[in-house]
Amino acid sequence: MGLLGLFGGVEKEKRTQLFFRDDGSFVFRRLEIEDTFLVVKKDGDIVKGWKHFFKNQFPFGGYSNIGADMVTLSYDRDIILDPYNLVGEKEKPDEAVAQDSKGNGKGQIKSAQPWLVEVGNARRLKMISNRGKSSIFDKIVLFIGATLIFEVLIIGIMVAASRGGGG
Repeated sequence: MGLLGLFGGVEKEKRTQLFFRDDGSFVFRRLEIEDTFLVVKKDGDIVKGWKHFFKNQFPFGGYSNIGADMVTLSYDRDIILDPYNLVGEKEKPDEAVAQDSKGNGKGQIKSAQPWLVEVGNARRLKMISNRGKSSIFDKIVLFIGATLIFEVLIIGIMVAASRGGGG
């Protein structure tokens, strides 16, 4: 257990993603899981994400410098890649493409908006519930304050004992 765990920090959970690109190439990569999504971050901000379902992971024994792990399949343009229909239909957004005023598809998923609103609300509720957590600085100040009170208590007992023993 490192110092980070001692002061309440938690190392982010990571999973392996088998990421397929449009050009037919693929890459294995370790990504953080945040709010049920495998995420790619740049400068601490999430720039891409794929929905992560535990039932949509596959065992991978490892190869060369790629460690053994449960692997999630992902594609650049899909939030969920489910080639074996393991994820229930209620958990996926509908794939009907939204149309603009001229009837052209914009590439947006019509029903993804309510689905993403639910994800956003879950994130908001999680942040609200974590709002009152103590920071490392608060814990240090609390420790120093408790130590000071303990020292004053010991000095008080020593003074009382020295006055009571001499009379």
